[in-house]
Amino acid sequence: MKKAFSAHHTLADLLMDLQVAMQNGGVWDCEAPTQEALKSVEPFCIDTMAFEQWLRFVMIERFKLLLASGGQLPVRCHISPMAEEAFKMKPKAVVSNIVTCLNRIDQHLSGTL
Repeated sequence: MKKAFSAHHTLADLLMDLQVAMQNGGVWDCEAPTQEALKSVEPFCIDTMAFEQWLRFVMIERFKLLLASGGQLPVRCHISPMAEEAFKMKPKAVVSNIVTCLNRIDQHLSGTL
């Protein structure tokens, strides 16, 4: 039980780091997606919303629900490459900070951190 709690606690901290990186990078304040957009079955809802919307309103919110319920966390995660592609037109420092946060989440959930 202690290990599960620790994994959840670590993820909560990593999500907070991601939020700060997104805020500092100017990609946190984005429009909430419509209910229709949230019904997408494409990876990252790429067909219905911007990647920053998906991060904020889908990924982070789903993780928050898992953390609040004590649910089982995914055992694989590989989000950072998508961030590199989606944010390639942003300043390198912004992309680097967000990708670093996502790499840490990927590694944590995949058991390599």
